[in-house]
Amino acid sequence: MTYHDLSESYPCLKVLSTSLLTEPSEEFRLRTCFPHEVISQKGAALTQIGILASGTFRVVNELENGNVFMIEMNDAPSFVGEVTLLAGEYTTSVTIEAVSECIIAFLPVSIFSDWIEKNPALLRYISRHVAKKLYCSSYHRGERNFYSAQYVLLNYLLEHIDITKSTEPAVMHRTRQQMSEEIGMSVNTINRHLLTFRKEGLISMIHGKVTQNATQRESAKDALQIYIAQNRNGAREKIPI
Repeated sequence: MTYHDLSESYPCLKVLSTSLLTEPSEEFRLRTCFPHEVISQKGAALTQIGILASGTFRVVNELENGNVFMIEMNDAPSFVGEVTLLAGEYTTSVTIEAVSECIIAFLPVSIFSDWIEKNPALLRYISRHVAKKLYCSSYHRGERNFYSAQYVLLNYLLEHIDITKSTEPAVMHRTRQQMSEEIGMSVNTINRHLLTFRKEGLISMIHGKVTQNATQRESAKDALQIYIAQNRNGAREKIPI
């Protein structure tokens, strides 16, 4: 399948089709990945580069002690293996897992590398895609090291619980394990702080799920300003004079 054919079948890819100077010398090979399926394994040799045509995948770092840390979630259009390629490395540094059903178009590394060299607009797009991820990562880098666990968790809840105009409380749909992987905090620590938040009236718990109404959300925002002044151990930081 050519890129033109791909963009006709998956309109999100048309963002590049008008600026491409050439097609790759080989046709794309499509692969369908189902939820929780591993698309690319950390430490594997980089043999192909993929373009995510539809669906959502997550990028995780699998640690030697068995813990998993989620780095990001990507929706189409996105890429598989582009960071390793641009870094000039030969093995992947992360694992990529399908969150929803994903359609990915793959090319061998040598073919993809030759294709982007002949298409500056494609190279700029991929570079901007990588830079945007680095920007988001660097913007929040250090929060988990210097802010208290209460701040990190409460800030995460405020970002991911979608309060609507409905009078019904909004529900946090992520599991404790998913939360643990996304913020790098043990499930036991998360549960302990959730109980504290509930006692403070910042959230409610219904059948084990975290919920929050509009009033609790405003209280949580106020509490966040208190937590931001605490160090990782929960003690209040001294403000230097």
